[in-house]
Amino acid sequence: MTGIPAPPRSGALRTGVVLLAVYAIFWIQFGAVRPENFGGIDEWMILSLVSRGALDIPYANRPLGLLFNLPAALFPGHLLGASFLLHAHYLVLGGLLTSLLLLRLAPERPDWALLAGAFAATWAPSDLLRLNSIYSSAYSGVTAATALALVLLAAAGRRPLVMAVAAAGLAFVTTRVHEGPLPVLILAPFLLYALGLRLSRGSLAVYCGVLGLAALVAGLPLVRGRPETWYQGGLLGVYLDPRGLLWRLGEQFRLHLAPLVPAAPSVLLKPRALASAGVLALALACVWPNVGSAARRRLLAVALPVGLVGAAAAYASFILAERLVGANRTEFLAAPWIGMALAAAIALAASAVPSRAQLACTAALGAFVVAGAAARTQQLQDVWNQVGAYGRQSGAVAQMVAIAPDLRPGTLVILVDGAHAWLGTFMFHHALDLVYGGHAAGCVPNGPEQLFYACIQGPEGVRHEPWAVLKAAWGARPRTYGFDEIVVFRADASGRVILQDGWPSELPPLPPGAAYAPRSRLAPSSRPPAARALLPGSPAALSGRGLGRGLDPAAAQTDIPFIEDRRLARCDRALRGVEAHVHAAIREGLEARGRVVVPVADLDPTPQCVGRRRNGEPVDVARDEASPLEICLSADDDRSGRRFQGHYIKRIGG
Repeated sequence: MTGIPAPPRSGALRTGVVLLAVYAIFWIQFGAVRPENFGGIDEWMILSLVSRGALDIPYANRPLGLLFNLPAALFPGHLLGASFLLHAHYLVLGGLLTSLLLLRLAPERPDWALLAGAFAATWAPSDLLRLNSIYSSAYSGVTAATALALVLLAAAGRRPLVMAVAAAGLAFVTTRVHEGPLPVLILAPFLLYALGLRLSRGSLAVYCGVLGLAALVAGLPLVRGRPETWYQGGLLGVYLDPRGLLWRLGEQFRLHLAPLVPAAPSVLLKPRALASAGVLALALACVWPNVGSAARRRLLAVALPVGLVGAAAAYASFILAERLVGANRTEFLAAPWIGMALAAAIALAASAVPSRAQLACTAALGAFVVAGAAARTQQLQDVWNQVGAYGRQSGAVAQMVAIAPDLRPGTLVILVDGAHAWLGTFMFHHALDLVYGGHAAGCVPNGPEQLFYACIQGPEGVRHEPWAVLKAAWGARPRTYGFDEIVVFRADASGRVILQDGWPSELPPLPPGAAYAPRSRLAPSSRPPAARALLPGSPAALSGRGLGRGLDPAAAQTDIPFIEDRRLARCDRALRGVEAHVHAAIREGLEARGRVVVPVADLDPTPQCVGRRRNGEPVDVARDEASPLEICLSADDDRSGRRFQGHYIKRIGG
C-alpha cells in the first residue's frame, strides 16, 4: 500500500481551524433544534429498550440496532438532553471526519476540507427526521461510523493490514446496526482509489472479504424471506424496476440539491444564517492555501464525480425499499459525499476567476450554502413545532403519574384515548415501562396501529401478548391480567386524563363475578425511576398543550399552509408505524382521516404528495420559506368522528 502522509506539523494549526470552524458552524445551526422533537411512534420504545440494555431490533435483522442510542441510557435523569447531545455529536462527527479524510488525502487543500466538512455536517435540507434526536441517532451514528471507517482506510500508512482490519471490523458492526451503509462501505476502497489512495492486495482482500460477509448476513435472510427481515421484506417491500430506480435516484439528488436555490433569498439574512456564513468566511481566510491553479483543478475534477457516486451509493439502500419515498432518512449517509462534491464544485468554480478573487469567490459560494443550511434547519424545526407529539404524549403520561405515582407490580394500564395522541399499544406500553420501572404493561385499544403487542380479552382477564420475535430479544413475556389487576384511564379530546372507576362501556363487558377495582392497584412511589424527569411539569404540558400539537391541520394553518391530498386518504396501509421507521412526524402511509401536504421543506415531492387545494387554503409558500417543496403528513383532523375500535381488545370465550 502507498500510504498518504499526514499533514505536516506546519499544517496542524490549519487543521485545528478547520475542525473548530466545522464544529462552530454546526452548533450555530443545530442550536435551533429542540430535544423534544417526537414523532410519537418510536421514541418511547427506543428509550425504554436502551434503558434496559436491549439493542436488538429483531424484526429488522438488526441485532445492534440501538447501539448508537445506548450511551444516552447512562444519564437516565436526562434522557432528552443526553439523546439530543449524542445525536448532535454524531452529526457533527460525520462532518469532522469528512474534513480529516480530505486533509489526509489532500493536505495542501484545507479549504476543500473545510467546505466539505461544513456541508457534510449541515446540508441535509429535506430530511425532517434529522431533527429527531432519539429516533435518528441510529442514522447519525452509522454515518459517523462509516466516515470513521474511511478515515481508517486512508490512514493506513505503515500498518496497512492492521488499519484495514480495523476499518473492516468497524464497517461490519455498523452494518449490524443498520444495513443502509453497505453499498457505500463496499465501494469505499474504490472511491478512495479514485482520490489517490492505494490499498495493498492483502488489505483489499481482507476488507472486501469482511464486507462480503456483512452483505451475506444482511441480505441472505431477506432473500429467504426469514421472519427477522419482516420490516424490509414484508412492510417496506423490495423495489427492483430499473427505470423506476433511476427515477428514484434522480429524485434523491433533486431533493438534496434543489434547495440550494432558495425561493426567497431573504431567509439567508437571518441571524443564524449570517453567523454561519461569517464563521465559514473567516475560517477560509485563515486556512487559504497557496497552491497553483493547475494543482487545484486536478484533484477537484476527480472529487466531484467521486462525491456524486458516493452519494448515489448512500441512497441505494433506501431507493430499493418500495414504500419509502422522499428524503426522510436518506440524507444522513449521503451528506459527506454531497459535501465533498459541493466543495469540489465551489473550488473548481473559484479556480476559474483571477487568483486575487478566488478567496472571495470561494467564501461567497460557501457562505451561501451554509446560510441556506441554517435557514432550512430552522424551517424544519418550525414544522416539528407544529407536528411534534411530545406535548400530547408526555402530558398524558405525566397526568397518569400524578394520579398514580406508582402501580403494584403486575398491573395492566388500558388507555381509552379520546385525544388520539397514541397510534397504538406498543408506544404507550413502552412509555409506561419507562416511567413505572417495569411495574406496568400498557394497552391502547382504540389506537389504529396495533403492532408488536396484542390485547385479548377473555373470561379470566385481558391477555397482553407480545409478538414471538420479541420475547427473547426484549425479554417480553405474555401475561393474562385479571380484571382486578387492570387500571383504565380515559383521555378526552382536549388531552385531559382521568382514572376510570367503572369499567368502560367501549370495551367488552366484564364476565359475571369479575371485579374491577383500579384504586387497589395504586401505590405511593418511594423512589420513582429517574426517567420520569423527561415528563413535563407545567399545567399547559400536563393538559397536552405543550410542545407539538400532533398532526392537526387546523392548529397549524396559521403558520404553514396545508393542502389536502385526494389520493392518499386511507391508503398505503402497509406503511403503518412500525419499528423506528414509519414515523408520526411524516406518517408515511398511516391510516387516517386524511393526508395533508406541508409545502415547506421538499421532503416528499412524489406524485403521491400532489393534492387539491381546500377552499380558502393558500397554496403558495410563505415568503420566508427557502423552497416551495413538500412534506407528506397524515392529519388527525376528524378526531370527533372516529369511533372506538373495540375489536382491538378481542373478546374470546364465554
